[in-house]
Amino acid sequence: MERIKILEWKNISFVVPEKQDIELWYKWINDFETQSYLGSMYGNIIFKEDEEEYYEIVRKDKTNKLFMIYVNDDKKVIWNINLFKLDFFNRKAELWVAIFDKNSREKWYGTESIKLILKYWFEVLWLNKINLRFIEFNKRAQKVYEKVWFKECWRLKQESFRNWKFYDDIYMEIFARDFLS
Repeated sequence: MERIKILEWKNISFVVPEKQDIELWYKWINDFETQSYLGSMYGNIIFKEDEEEYYEIVRKDKTNKLFMIYVNDDKKVIWNINLFKLDFFNRKAELWVAIFDKNSREKWYGTESIKLILKYWFEVLWLNKINLRFIEFNKRAQKVYEKVWFKECWRLKQESFRNWKFYDDIYMEIFARDFLS
């Protein structure tokens, strides 16, 4: 099936989530290594019915813009990028990114995808501010976020527990004026 491309850049495109993606989500989300980066999902077994329900919720939720990230050369979906808690009145939202395909990590797809989604949010949706959150041990994500001009704005100390250790949750933000300049 030909994927419907919403936005396209050099190596990647954002495509519409399709029902067939539920199979990928179901497989990816039950990998505990991947879950360790995803906050409250860690250590849970996610059932296929949960992913089907998630698909329906995302499909209907106007405060949530979920895209599948598609590698143009490989013609495959590798991960999700999500704008959620979309608040048009206050011109803000939150970013959620998940690199599910382990073979696609550290290939610049993350940086390219985040730049593309910021361009969309600030130039098309006219948002003013984007927030995100990650666990402090995720240094790879932190490097990407800093590379695309996010700045740390606060921390929740010892908010997340992984492998018998507590970690801070780091919050970052970017404003339209900083991205567009």
